Amino acid sequence: MATFESYFVKDKNMSKEPKSPYYKYSENEDFCIKVLKEFGLEGEDSHILNGHVPVKAKDGESPIKANGKLLVIDGGFAKSFREKTGNAGYILTYNSNGLLLSQNKPFESVEKAIVEGTDIISEIIVKKTGIVRKRVSDTDIGTKLKGEIADLQELMKAYKNGEIKEMER
Repeated sequence: MATFESYFVKDKNMSKEPKSPYYKYSENEDFCIKVLKEFGLEGEDSHILNGHVPVKAKDGESPIKANGKLLVIDGGFAKSFREKTGNAGYILTYNSNGLLLSQNKPFESVEKAIVEGTDIISEIIVKKTGIVRKRVSDTDIGTKLKGEIADLQELMKAYKNGEIKEMER
């Protein structure tokens, strides 16, 4: 049930969402590896990211599942989730140098931040560096650019060999 709809329904059991079998299987490393392979992703640098799933950290639940193949992000920044989770969710930061998974501490209020000089505090819980650094050429866009470069090189070769003539102005 959507949040908006829940305002009009008094029975709280109606808003409970049953989890699909995916959530049970996604705890299994072999299952996650199979899913990643279906998308052409293999190796240590491949991960499944789940969002919008509260992680009950206060009960000892971890956002790291399936021996690190699945990471849960988000899941708790809103105040309404903090009672369930005990924190303010998780953020994934990934760039060509590595991966960071951080747990957010609850943010009290703007007023408190101004008066006490506090801010959103994040604690790093996973840090992977030393991975094979990704470059533009390793991306889908990079592959497309390589193809365009190859096409331009063929055009230049054809021009130099006289197969293509310069247009008259």
